[in-house]
Amino acid sequence: GLLEEANVLYEQLLKQAQDTDQSELALLVLDAYAGFLGMIDPQMAETVYEEAYQISRSSLGMDDPQTILRLQALGLNQQDQGRFDQAEEILRETANGLAQTLGEQDPDALAASALLGALYLNRGKLKEAQPTFEKTLSGQEQVLGDQAFETLETKENLAETYRQLGEYGKAEPLFLEVLTTATAELGEEDPLTIQTISHLAQLYEDTGRLEEALEQHRKVYELELALLGETHPNTAGDLNNMASVYRRLGEYEKAEKHFRDAMRRMITALGEESPQSVSVMNNLALLLENQGLYDEAEPLFKKSHAISEQIQGSKHPTTLALLNNLAFLYESQGDFQRSELNYEKVIELNKEVYGREHPNTIASINNLAYLYLRDDKPEKAEPRFTLAYDLWRKKFGERHQNTLKALNNLGRVHKNLGNLDTSEKHLTQALEGRTAIFGKKHADTLRSMNDLGELLVLQEKPEEALELFEETLELEYEVLGKSHPYTFETLNNLAQLKEDLGLLDEAFEIRKTGFEQRNTFFDRVLWVAGDNTRQSYIRLHKPEQDAYIQLLLNIDDERTAENLFQISLKRKGLLLKITSETQQVVKMSGSPKLKKLTEDLTEARKELASLTLAGPNDENRDQFGELVFKLEEKINALQLDLGASSQVYRQTLAQAKPEEVLDALGDSALVDFLAYRDKEDILKILALVGYQGEWFVFDYGELEYIQIVISELREIIQDEGAEDEDIKSVAYELWEPLWSPLMDYISDAESIFISPDSVLNVLPFDVLVDDSESYLIENYDLRIISSSRDLAVNLVEPVSGDMLILAGPDFDSKKLLESPQAREVSRKRSRSVAQGARMGSGLRGLNFDPLPGAEKEGEVIKVVSDEKERKTSIFTLQSAEEQQLRKITRPPEVLHIATHGFFLKEDEKLSKRIQGLARGGGNRLPPPADNPLLRAGLAFTGLNANAPLLGEIDTDNDGVLTAMEVLNLDLAGTQLVVLSACETGLGEIHEGEGVYGLRRSFQEAGVSNVVNSFWEVSDAGTQLLMTKFYAKFLGGMPAREAMREARLEMLETLEWSAPYYWSAFVLVGRNS
Repeated sequence: GLLEEANVLYEQLLKQAQDTDQSELALLVLDAYAGFLGMIDPQMAETVYEEAYQISRSSLGMDDPQTILRLQALGLNQQDQGRFDQAEEILRETANGLAQTLGEQDPDALAASALLGALYLNRGKLKEAQPTFEKTLSGQEQVLGDQAFETLETKENLAETYRQLGEYGKAEPLFLEVLTTATAELGEEDPLTIQTISHLAQLYEDTGRLEEALEQHRKVYELELALLGETHPNTAGDLNNMASVYRRLGEYEKAEKHFRDAMRRMITALGEESPQSVSVMNNLALLLENQGLYDEAEPLFKKSHAISEQIQGSKHPTTLALLNNLAFLYESQGDFQRSELNYEKVIELNKEVYGREHPNTIASINNLAYLYLRDDKPEKAEPRFTLAYDLWRKKFGERHQNTLKALNNLGRVHKNLGNLDTSEKHLTQALEGRTAIFGKKHADTLRSMNDLGELLVLQEKPEEALELFEETLELEYEVLGKSHPYTFETLNNLAQLKEDLGLLDEAFEIRKTGFEQRNTFFDRVLWVAGDNTRQSYIRLHKPEQDAYIQLLLNIDDERTAENLFQISLKRKGLLLKITSETQQVVKMSGSPKLKKLTEDLTEARKELASLTLAGPNDENRDQFGELVFKLEEKINALQLDLGASSQVYRQTLAQAKPEEVLDALGDSALVDFLAYRDKEDILKILALVGYQGEWFVFDYGELEYIQIVISELREIIQDEGAEDEDIKSVAYELWEPLWSPLMDYISDAESIFISPDSVLNVLPFDVLVDDSESYLIENYDLRIISSSRDLAVNLVEPVSGDMLILAGPDFDSKKLLESPQAREVSRKRSRSVAQGARMGSGLRGLNFDPLPGAEKEGEVIKVVSDEKERKTSIFTLQSAEEQQLRKITRPPEVLHIATHGFFLKEDEKLSKRIQGLARGGGNRLPPPADNPLLRAGLAFTGLNANAPLLGEIDTDNDGVLTAMEVLNLDLAGTQLVVLSACETGLGEIHEGEGVYGLRRSFQEAGVSNVVNSFWEVSDAGTQLLMTKFYAKFLGGMPAREAMREARLEMLETLEWSAPYYWSAFVLVGRNS
């Protein structure tokens, strides 16, 4: 143990040998010294190994066996340092060299071959390992005999190779041979004996003999605990192996305890990035996923997959297993496209690494089939399930866990295809087999029970189905818990059956329970997910919510309105609520970690904006979809980290309560629209009306007619040739089905809060005309809010004081083009054009005319502001740059932006091209979703001049502020943002989530109230409206009231009375 003293002596001896020119002695000393250093510092040892090899090569020749063995030692050193490619190249060379020099049957040559085989096995190169071990074993048995240690070690390695290849019939007898001989010759405590028992236990696990596997794993654990202690990596690995069996037995509590203990010990012993730690991390994530704890599983999967791919390569068994598990996670989150992509990749890699009939390949085929089953594509699922069932039955027999899984899945597919007799045969057989092997308290058995219940419903055997669902649900609560997907599925099936049987009260209690449990589930998973994943979760579970809404409408009693309002309060605008809360938590916490994550997220968004602004060009056209996809993945991962890291601070946030909303209404009324879909996927809408302490519900039914008339009304308002009577006629045509039914409840209310949904988000409600031929604005103070929660909870502490105005930018300014970066980009561009290259697309075609009215508008507002002694900063013409917003260090109370706005339609060519790539060969990718936050924006100084260089010059001041870039602005606490520009209220409509565009981005950035426009507005009309609005607002009138009064004044004039002028702008915000 005196390492320092030993090191000094080695160095002295080596110097003495070198000084006396004794090369043979020097080599021996170098060999010993390198071996010594290898124990304490492999990197230092590498230098000595290399020196020994070079001296040996010079003095003995490169073909001398001693030289080859020294090269082999260098290769093993490379392996110890994790440089597997270099190690493999060296060990292959040395194995061949020794075989040629000494002969293939020489013990050293055989040992070299065994070392190469072991490296292949460790790297997951099973097809290379198998023939290497078979040939080596044959030679060792002839030369060394059956009972030699080297022979036993190679035989054990060959057996393990067979096991990993799924050749269980070949593997088991070899393991038993080694175990018998090793136990007798070496003893039970010898490492080879212990390793053989461990691998045999894994074989039992692979073949479904779980109790035998657990017994053997426990035996290994006890042996190694006594020999090595509890902190040794081997002991941690034994705990991991026991936990894996507990997981398959459905004993999740024991499994989780063992996995967490194993992971803690393994990371302590070897570090987080060791292959062993990654393997345990994967297994723990898989267990959490099995329990429906996706919020905990996802970061573990992603971290372990990234590490495994980096250190072990994309084709290593652990990396492949992790890729498969990630695919299943995406499936569970409702992201079927990304899941399918990963499953198909896993299948191809498994075929390449293991072969077509290996259990891992079969499992991945089964998983893809299951995805198709969930995605309602039974015709795609059936042949894959049939293939998996046939292959598993051939390999494992009828009663193996995997065979029964495929059989049950086949039953489900035939049920969906309408082949009920075939389905019954498969499902009954699978349930009998699973019950016999696992008993009723196992996830697989419960899966079969639920599936058989669904079949009984289709077979019109409701009483039998009811009994089975109730039994299943009771067991699922006990075994799997409230959050497991199987529990939710059975709960929904039971509720639907009770509803179909007319047992509405019982169905209501079950649906309500499910709704509350799903709220708890969302509260867990949505905070720790990225935006894309959050949307997938909401979309996946929306049918469950819609079924609850329809049941409440069918009940039609005092419970209906109360519980529909709970749905609106808990679910409507949920994603906007979470992103806004996360932003607020970051501000409140003062956490350096959250600050760093926010900065990283900002950079990633800038990068995505830059790429999108530029669009595809000749250099990246084929990779453009992949580049966008990877950046969106990066942003999603950062949002996940930000949400997860924010959770600890969440208790400080207030939550809205129904009674608080009613109290906040005072004498006002609330109309809360809620969109839903029926069983035939037809979009419908209802209105929740709250007034004077009571709740009412009006169900409109199908939304299609209202949707058509909204489109007609928007179109005729923007038609310069339309007469007032024509506009009023269409506005009345919409008032009658949409607003007239509500008058029974709120006819005497003067102030009405409206929370729109679906297409109603782009309807100017004020312009509706009642039966007295009056616009609604003339009789009611209509106040648009995003969610009813906004009436009760204000997340952000309001700021007060400053006002910031950006108005009338000089779009043709070439100021930025004078920068060194822009000149360099232009120079390269000129050369590319000269060579015939085509430019990218993206937003580079944007071009806007000057807005003299906007500049004047800003100056008039500044005059009014000065008169009211408000501190105001104004930037016009060349100074109205995008970077003025990025320079904000303290959020203003009011931000006014008078410029051009835009919302571009989805790039259909780009989407189709990218989807075409995704469906073709090569790198298959999901389309980049053509993010609506990158298609909406505001124009600033220099845009026209900069447009050809968008994406290549600094996005912080390129003249385009996209809705995605707005998310990065520091506006938390800003009370009012006025977007005096065209189409700033447009975007992509998401049911239950509003419009994805500029308004949403400003709200996410922390703004309380946003004024935005529904169409291309008049420059002069806008200037007049804003002048009137600010005269009142800065005089002390609340923003909502000031906007209404300004619009009414325009309505009363002959020149500006057309709705085109006064109804274009709407204020959306909180009850301020």
